[in-house]
Amino acid sequence: MGGQIVAADEFNGTDLVSAEVLDCSILQILGQLPGKRHPEFVDSIITLFIETALTLLADLTDGVAKNDVTALHHASHALKSCSATIGAGALSARCDELEQAARAGSVLDAHSRVEAITLEYRRLEATLIGRLATRRAAGQRDQIGSPVTGHLRAVLAVPARK
Repeated sequence: MGGQIVAADEFNGTDLVSAEVLDCSILQILGQLPGKRHPEFVDSIITLFIETALTLLADLTDGVAKNDVTALHHASHALKSCSATIGAGALSARCDELEQAARAGSVLDAHSRVEAITLEYRRLEATLIGRLATRRAAGQRDQIGSPVTGHLRAVLAVPARK
């Protein structure tokens, strides 16, 4: 790719179509896939998404710091796809916008774009963690294939399993 990152006085993200943070019907559909009809399956999808998204957000931040348009393209593409898969349309749209700019070889105000993606992710993360916590508070086991780790463990205040 070898493009450039261009700074701008202000990035105007108002061109994005307003959307809900999460279309929960997508998670419901995923939870009803043949052989996957268990709430734990959806919990594992949520956990995997959060872990993956945090890595991709770090890659975006690193791409901005290193002025690396290729890294911005790859990370925004991956996060766009992951977000769309779970029904996070607004985050997916923000990532698509960055991906298209990076693909063109020039990202206008990459720092502001990545900040906007991070903010949208945080809104989504709060919704997803709320869903996990609600299941947990309802007395259902939060067995999601393995112990809730790292970031999720801290947010949900789940004690480590020994």
